[in-house]
Amino acid sequence: LTWYCDGSVIDGKWAAIRCAGFGIAAVSSQGDLLAYGIGWPFSWCDTAASAEAWVLSHCPFVPSIRTDCQALLTTALAGNASATHHGRPLARVWARIAHIVDGDIADLVSSGKVVWMPAHKTHLAIGSVHLSNGVPLSATDWRANRLVDCLAKAAAKSLAAPRDVAAFLRSADAAA
Repeated sequence: LTWYCDGSVIDGKWAAIRCAGFGIAAVSSQGDLLAYGIGWPFSWCDTAASAEAWVLSHCPFVPSIRTDCQALLTTALAGNASATHHGRPLARVWARIAHIVDGDIADLVSSGKVVWMPAHKTHLAIGSVHLSNGVPLSATDWRANRLVDCLAKAAAKSLAAPRDVAAFLRSADAAA
């Protein structure tokens, strides 16, 4: 079973109306879609990366997961001390992940549990671009990533402020 996740943020420039969501899908080793869904992290998770890290921090175990957020891999590879440092914006999320892993979070990447995949590519990328573990992008990877991207956007949009509010803020920002 492989999990695919993606995060999305709407109106990220304005903290008062910013909202994040994530999409997740579970795919069998044969490429069958077994489950999918959307969710919303706490409001202090204000980036797409934080929405994806939120998913990991709420798993009772760390599944085999594919993400298009390279920041997750970079942070995990830096290890527990760096990821959970009090100056890091997602320190509390990474502290939860470190607790679940019961070890160094860098092992998530080195063991192949968390793998980065390129996103927003055409179908021509299938087989010609590679994941962080060196495996070529498969049709299942490509399709699952497109699905979770749509799900994450739908989750964030479901909480978004009315268009008039966002338009007013953009107008006021331009005027200022």
